[in-house]
Amino acid sequence: MKMSGCNNNCSGCGAKSVPFTKLLDEELLTMQQKRVEIEYRRGETIAKQGHHATHIFYLSDGLVKVYKEVNRKENLILSLYPSGTFMALPTLFTSDILPYSIAAIEDSVVCSIEKKTVEEMILRNGKFAAEIIRCLNQCNLFHFDKIVSLTRKQMNGKIAELLLFLSEAIYQNDRFNLSLSRRDIAEFTGLSVMSVIRGIQEFRKSGLIQDTKGWIEIRDKEALQKICHTG
Repeated sequence: MKMSGCNNNCSGCGAKSVPFTKLLDEELLTMQQKRVEIEYRRGETIAKQGHHATHIFYLSDGLVKVYKEVNRKENLILSLYPSGTFMALPTLFTSDILPYSIAAIEDSVVCSIEKKTVEEMILRNGKFAAEIIRCLNQCNLFHFDKIVSLTRKQMNGKIAELLLFLSEAIYQNDRFNLSLSRRDIAEFTGLSVMSVIRGIQEFRKSGLIQDTKGWIEIRDKEALQKICHTG
């Protein structure tokens, strides 16, 4: 972890999120004064479950995982976030304790913004507040679908769903360099590591995907979608 050398202020930031486009110049200046940009290397912890929730995080570049620490040995990955997403929004106006951990899956750049300042801006600027609510709603809807997947789908359905999610929502390409470890996939799908390995091998042998030195290519998307749907 290190402080970023970026000199851009919030007004001139090329990675500005949609909510921040709703702020006035003086409001952006306030945000600028209450934020810090930090670079994290792959595997580094960005925020720790159980610590005081003093900041909201915006991922300007990279890929991170948000996960619940179930016990000392087991985690459940709640979601993966690509560049351009907020984290820790559920702590706004509610909890002073962070309910989950956040870690970098790839080298990432994170803007850490004082939570109190974000809350004050929500109360002052209705358009900004509406965009923050939209972000929260998208997160909630994703987790509703994830609950269904974890409780209703079998091994192949869960892995197919994850591969489609990575292709469409994270990498936006049917061929991508898979940054997740097999353990990450297991913690995301609620499967064992061995089940993940077996499931990916079955998909590869069936010609649904190609797995070459960490690169995944979806060869039969229609078949994966069918497996995902039937579970």
